[in-house]
Amino acid sequence: MVPITTREVRTLATSEQDLLDSIRLDEAWALIEKFATLVRVSGSQDEAESVRYIQAALDRCGVPYRTFEPELYLSIPGPTAVKMRIPGRGTPIEIYAKTPSFSVSTATAGLFPDGQVEGPCEFVESAKATGIGDLFAAAPATGLPDLNGKVALSEGLPMPAKVGALAARGAVAAVFISPGERIHEGICTPVWGTPDLTNQDRQPAIPVAEVSKSDGALIRKEVAAATAGAPVTLSVRTSLEQGWYKCPLVVAEIRGRVWPDEFVLLHGHLDSWHVGVGDNAVGNATLLEVARVLMEHRESLSRSVRLAWWPGHSTGRYAGSTWYADQFALDIHRNCVVHLNCDSPGCRWATVFNDLTTMAETEALARGAILDAAGLPTQTARPERAGDLSFSNIGVPTLFMLSSTISEEDRKNKGLYAVGGCGGNNEWHTEADTLEIADRDNLLRDMRVYALAVWRAANDPVHPLDYRATAAELQELVGRFAEQLGGLSDLTPSKEAVDRLLGELTAFYTTQVVPAEAVGAPLETVRQVNAKLRRVARLLVNVMYSQAGRWRQDPALPVPPLPEFAAAVAALQSGEVNPGFVRTDVVRAQNRLVAAIDEAVEALRG
Repeated sequence: MVPITTREVRTLATSEQDLLDSIRLDEAWALIEKFATLVRVSGSQDEAESVRYIQAALDRCGVPYRTFEPELYLSIPGPTAVKMRIPGRGTPIEIYAKTPSFSVSTATAGLFPDGQVEGPCEFVESAKATGIGDLFAAAPATGLPDLNGKVALSEGLPMPAKVGALAARGAVAAVFISPGERIHEGICTPVWGTPDLTNQDRQPAIPVAEVSKSDGALIRKEVAAATAGAPVTLSVRTSLEQGWYKCPLVVAEIRGRVWPDEFVLLHGHLDSWHVGVGDNAVGNATLLEVARVLMEHRESLSRSVRLAWWPGHSTGRYAGSTWYADQFALDIHRNCVVHLNCDSPGCRWATVFNDLTTMAETEALARGAILDAAGLPTQTARPERAGDLSFSNIGVPTLFMLSSTISEEDRKNKGLYAVGGCGGNNEWHTEADTLEIADRDNLLRDMRVYALAVWRAANDPVHPLDYRATAAELQELVGRFAEQLGGLSDLTPSKEAVDRLLGELTAFYTTQVVPAEAVGAPLETVRQVNAKLRRVARLLVNVMYSQAGRWRQDPALPVPPLPEFAAAVAALQSGEVNPGFVRTDVVRAQNRLVAAIDEAVEALRG
């Protein structure tokens, strides 16, 4: 019989300790050992073999699943070469290099007659990445020189903002210096997922290459010693296979017994650079083990849980998760409670949970799961525009992107630099991300964290989302933007709307959420409260994290909180934009924010 009050729901529920005690390493570690032998590039036979392995494991555990075969637009890097020609010397120096996905290929017939691009080299200063946020946001310094006809040389990873800025200044190619001796594979397009008619022309316009730290230092030394009349020149050859690939996408689902249409989405990318143990075989293993444990305790599961293994993460800029967001957008819009990304858990030396991604409304859920499952505190950070965060436009709250990491103290002691996964190990996105990067004890701990967070999101009678924290964040943001805009724009309507929202939320949690959480509350009451919370989520997450609208993806570029207001402030502070244009933009941004808040308040009162 289906329970009719929260009393029966709580009586049925497995204890959290029983859930955590059920988690084990055998299936998970077997997957990691298998995947350590497979180069799981999307569209490859090794990726297909990894999917067959997951399917067989799910079959053994009795977990239902579907396998889709979307056609994804991918860019697979091939051989790359950089040559340095020094005036007065004969044979050019050939330098080992790699090219990121979606670089322009000089091997494209007719585009580059000599199969390469060549020009005088100019070094361009670039911001250094000191943490995960900088890694995704870092761009060249402002005031870039005229690079017309030149090959730009810069430090760091070839992130889209950097590549775009150099191309805009006329560079014919860009060469990036890796922060270490290993060259990290990557992707340089700002287009999130498969391009559409609105963004197909935003793909990179120049060839891009990466060289090691020592080779980069050699090039810099020669460039600095050269004279204006006899510059050092670089030639760049890139090759990429770009086009449509059929890729397998597995989605398992354990149906809930009380609210089966509502679901929690746990996901991680299947594809890898090289064998990619720390990024992301360990995440694939975690998904499998959480699926197994939830199936074992399915009689106590109130909501459904979906677990998805995405293809096209590395060579398609999150093409798999974006395909799913497109194809199942309305179901996600109506029913998804929260989504959790699982990337790089359980890695070597990863002993802390720092820079852990949460939104304001999911922070308590994340902190509680980590404290109760791992006994550790958490330092949280706002979500970056990265890591299969493909559901913000729809308005789905999130927690986690990466998992545990190496402490700042250990990182300094080990001489490591910031990377975007692998638990902070510098083998990230290189051939060296092999079996020794995974750590059994850390993996067991992190699997417990993920399982507990998913369990609570699926089983708490009322969604564990605190939008009072979001409203408080909005208050701080609007106040700061008002100060930065000075007398240019009056943000009083925004301030009043946010104050009204916080008041409504305070009353809502007191008069509706607390009674719905009480033992014996009618399930219909709980359902209505949760529907209101999901409606508030759709409105506030969208306005806080997106500009492109609910059904389209924002670029893979930094997205500050309340992005339209943030862009207006940045334009004003640059001094390069007519203040009247900024004022007009702020009016439109304010209209959007106030309208979203009005709808949220209406939903809370409904």
